[in-house]
Amino acid sequence: MKRMQRTLFLLAFCALLWPGGQAFAQGVTTGSLAGTVVNAEGAPVEGASVIAIHLPSGTTYEATSRADGRFQIIGMRVGGPYSVTVAHAGTGNAFEPQTKDDVTVNLGVSTDLEFKVTPITLTESVTVTGTVDPVFASDRTGAATQISREEIATLPNISARIESVARLTPQSGGGLSFGGVDNRLNNITIDGAAFNNSFGLAGSPGDRTGVAPISLNAIEQVQINIAPYDVRQGNFIGAGVNSVTRSGTNQFRGSLYHQLRDDSLVGTEAGDNEFDPGTFEFRNTGGWLSGPILRNKLFFFGNFEDELESRPATNFRANSGGETVGGSVTRVLRSDLDALSSFLSSNFNYETGGYQDYPGEIPARRFLIKSDFNLNNNNKFTARYSQLDSETFQLASNSSSLGFGSRRTNTNALNFQNSNYSILENIKGGSGEWNSVWGSSIANNLVIGYSSHDESRGPLETLFPLVDILQSGTTYTTFGSEPFTPNNELRYKQLQIRNDLTKFGEKHSFVFGASYQKYNSENVFFPGSQSAYVYNSLADFYTDANDYLANPNRTTSPVTIRRFQVRWANIPGMEKPLQPLEVQYYGAYAQDDWRPRSDLTVTLGVRMDVPVFDETGFENPIANARTVRDEDGHAVQYQTQKLPD
Repeated sequence: MKRMQRTLFLLAFCALLWPGGQAFAQGVTTGSLAGTVVNAEGAPVEGASVIAIHLPSGTTYEATSRADGRFQIIGMRVGGPYSVTVAHAGTGNAFEPQTKDDVTVNLGVSTDLEFKVTPITLTESVTVTGTVDPVFASDRTGAATQISREEIATLPNISARIESVARLTPQSGGGLSFGGVDNRLNNITIDGAAFNNSFGLAGSPGDRTGVAPISLNAIEQVQINIAPYDVRQGNFIGAGVNSVTRSGTNQFRGSLYHQLRDDSLVGTEAGDNEFDPGTFEFRNTGGWLSGPILRNKLFFFGNFEDELESRPATNFRANSGGETVGGSVTRVLRSDLDALSSFLSSNFNYETGGYQDYPGEIPARRFLIKSDFNLNNNNKFTARYSQLDSETFQLASNSSSLGFGSRRTNTNALNFQNSNYSILENIKGGSGEWNSVWGSSIANNLVIGYSSHDESRGPLETLFPLVDILQSGTTYTTFGSEPFTPNNELRYKQLQIRNDLTKFGEKHSFVFGASYQKYNSENVFFPGSQSAYVYNSLADFYTDANDYLANPNRTTSPVTIRRFQVRWANIPGMEKPLQPLEVQYYGAYAQDDWRPRSDLTVTLGVRMDVPVFDETGFENPIANARTVRDEDGHAVQYQTQKLPD
């Protein structure tokens, strides 16, 4: 009992005592204003009207100070400048309006303001410039970094991905790893909606092809949370990486750009030795446009980019005969490869492609469109759709589980171009957000998001058996379809709904929220369905191939084939082994920000998340009937179709 009491005390203490206002740490789409209105003697002013205007768009937000003089406005557009005015015309308590200009609202934190007002009998009005350092925001709930639009636009970067600006976080360990934690344990959100590589083959969207899923030119602000204790933040162990995209204003604005990068910075010498690294090229053509549809009411922002990176697929080349093997010169004779390619084209109608001096290309096309609608001062709606179509070139796999392996180009081996493969990364996603204010003390935030990901291998133009040909016991050359590419498919989708309701009181701000997420994936991995052959020499291959051409119905081969493999699915009626997975996540949480005094806030919260797995495993009656022993030696039976509780 004493241990439990100590534990509860420690948990309560670790809820943290933090100076200042409301703990607004949702941090995924909006910012907030918080502050106090006091008179010349420092006494709180109740009933003061606070009006914040986002000057570029004319968007207006309102609040009223409470008995303790405090006010909060949440769900605000990030950025600025804002003009914030406090006025009061109450009987016996009227004062001159006071305005703070050039106020900036930062993503996921509160901009803190203090108004000290004087009675209306004084005719002098005061205009004050309001500034804020987000590092010391009163509602900060743990280590976090804010990255503004100006910083995003001016920081140098090569990849044009969010990692380029995330390095501003002190805990950054490179890429999107923070505090030494695997980047797959982050939670990435765009405009409030989850935007993760949920299957886990990569750390974040865009990693599979190495491109940006959303252009940095379309990002307004980024917030990186390392260890927040706000119950609304969850689903990560590494960091919460929150981004909000740009919005239109009352001015039409836009930009067109064409970015180029060549190989002038690629080295061509190694010591005294000259080296030809091949041709490296990069270009990105794009632009963005924003503006009003209805002034002060309806706005749009759009961005489009068409990108292509090209680099040598391999620097190795065939031996023209008599050349010394080493560097980029292989032992593989040019004459052997030319003769083999011609033989396959003439007799099997199979085109091998080249074997050297061909590019590896990474094309990417992305676009984003966003609309903001100010229904009225109390209701704001935002909708976004974005899409990425990309693929990346990959050399043939070296795995020996099919064929001989070690087939990727080196000084011993040189494979043909059409034995390589590509990986797709096509992402479609969107989100909708509704921020509303009910009366003077209740605010609500509803976010609905959806994303669809396709990370399958790229389609093969021709399906042909893989053939590894050896020389002196090691791979010499390879042709045919890469063995792990046919029916290598991965698609997954996510639907997310989250709602947060905030109730403001004199000394308490209550948050009640619920979240729901549905995830489903389809994964197909069916390697070797086209078969794989391994021959000990080119001579053995030619002998076997010519014998087959002379007698296609033969039952024996004149040579010993070193290895033959073929795989098939033995489940009746199944074209390919597709494994589905369906999971539903339910979450509920509540939080109280209690202010027992003006310079002290106590945050207490509780959250519960429950995953529910559908029974999508394949039933194997033979395995289900077997009895095995558990870790305690007890006899148990397991059901192959059952997933975790």
